Amino acid sequence: MRRLSVVHKACGVLLIVSLTITGCLGSRDWDYPPPPENTYLEVTADQKVDGSLVVVPLDDKRGTEVREQYWASVIPFMPYASSTYDRPETVSNPSPVDEVTFSPSRDFARALAEEIRKANIFTSVTFVDKDQPLPPSDFVLRGRLYSTRWERHISTYGLGPAGTVLWVAGLPLGTTETDVELFAQIARAGEPDNVLWGFAMEFEAKETDSLYRGLEDSVTNYPRGLQEGLRLAIEDLVEKAPTRLKP
Repeated sequence: MRRLSVVHKACGVLLIVSLTITGCLGSRDWDYPPPPENTYLEVTADQKVDGSLVVVPLDDKRGTEVREQYWASVIPFMPYASSTYDRPETVSNPSPVDEVTFSPSRDFARALAEEIRKANIFTSVTFVDKDQPLPPSDFVLRGRLYSTRWERHISTYGLGPAGTVLWVAGLPLGTTETDVELFAQIARAGEPDNVLWGFAMEFEAKETDSLYRGLEDSVTNYPRGLQEGLRLAIEDLVEKAPTRLKP
């Protein structure tokens, strides 16, 4: 057991040293609208609903899996090693390449509110945090967050610790897969079971990582994935709101 602990630490040190040499981690923080464009969707309603909307944080239904096996990458002839997190923002002392700073249930809901406001669908759109009382409104948007799964595979090309030299030389260190899955719905204020509109959103992305590119992309895939899902959702809401959402 002690040997595995030493191996795990050795792999972590090698990874950190490689990243320090190149300095290419990029930002690990949530940023919406997503970079590099930092623009909202270009979707605008032709007919506005005569009513106000309140958006609240999503109900967090994500799993709790945490699997860290980077230590296996220092074993010669091992093809790859992995880390998997259902809630990447909650991981304690993650490897630098796995650090993600965001609050999905809150940040995703706020992004929803911003995009709906920009689309000019309602007379007003207000995001209300969990610790705040709901203001008077005609409609309330709630939702459920099912996945922000993060899965990274790194490879030392079967060479163990010596394989990290290939990372510095420019070869990929591995891949990162990210998922976004949620469901949003709008109901009349005070009638949460009377759902007037709902939409499911899913997005999957896979990036090839190297010390010189891709490490930041795996983080920005969260806002990019969310916006891609929101594009279809906002277009659907623009089309259906005038007939379904009446004060």
